[in-house]
Amino acid sequence: MSDSAKHPRFLELPRNDRGLATETPAVRRMQQLLPVFLEQKLQRAGADGFVVALDGSVGSAVAAVMGIRATSTDDVLGLVLPAQLSDESSARTAETVAEMLEIDSHRLQLQPLLSAFQRVIGTTGEPTDDLVAMGNVGQRLRMTVLYYVANTTNRLVLGSINRTQRLLGSMTKHGENGVDIAPLSDIYQTEVDALADGLEVPSTILERRRCPSDHVSESDADRLDITPETLDSLLHHLIDRGDTEAAIADELGIDRDVVKRVNTWCAETRHKRHPPLKPSFDL
Repeated sequence: MSDSAKHPRFLELPRNDRGLATETPAVRRMQQLLPVFLEQKLQRAGADGFVVALDGSVGSAVAAVMGIRATSTDDVLGLVLPAQLSDESSARTAETVAEMLEIDSHRLQLQPLLSAFQRVIGTTGEPTDDLVAMGNVGQRLRMTVLYYVANTTNRLVLGSINRTQRLLGSMTKHGENGVDIAPLSDIYQTEVDALADGLEVPSTILERRRCPSDHVSESDADRLDITPETLDSLLHHLIDRGDTEAAIADELGIDRDVVKRVNTWCAETRHKRHPPLKPSFDL
């Protein structure tokens, strides 16, 4: 059974001929529904607001704006959490976003924590220079900091992972997806971009949407040599509609190997978006 069949999408929206909710009626519907969703969940939790990791991306800016619309600028706290020197550009952009949105923010440098972690791990004889593993550590440290602040201020951790990232596994397990509430996780990247166009997202952020991040030299779409819109449409046909690889390739005019590669990515990273494995019997 597909992910879509097991977990129906929260937002049923009008879609264009590529299956994406990027037209004005869909964007307006998201603008209406998402703040209501956040407000309801906040009240149900008895929390006083949201804390969000601001990383200079469109997604984190959109998440912050949705949080503001659900509450107020006083109830949304932004944390800027650079861990490496390469994070500096994104960190400055994130601070600019916080200023323009008029929310409180704090920059917390995680490099000392990473260095301490490496020293401790080094005493076990395990390698401390694995770039992938240390990148994952950085994301999990961000999650830990977010939850510490949330715990001490009675807030919910507001995530910014979108559906494209979640389906492709473009995130760290128990890292970026380690949140209390994920308002964008059923919205594809191009749909988040369309939503950002209709919100108070700073223009400097909108200009960065197609640029690789400080950590990644190329996007998933770049690696596949297709446009972001084509990638999202591919995922919609594959996951939401359950179309065959051959049918998707014909519909979108792309090589079948590309569809197969995306299908493999989704399957291999399924563990990142599902609860831990457990016995089938009730313990």
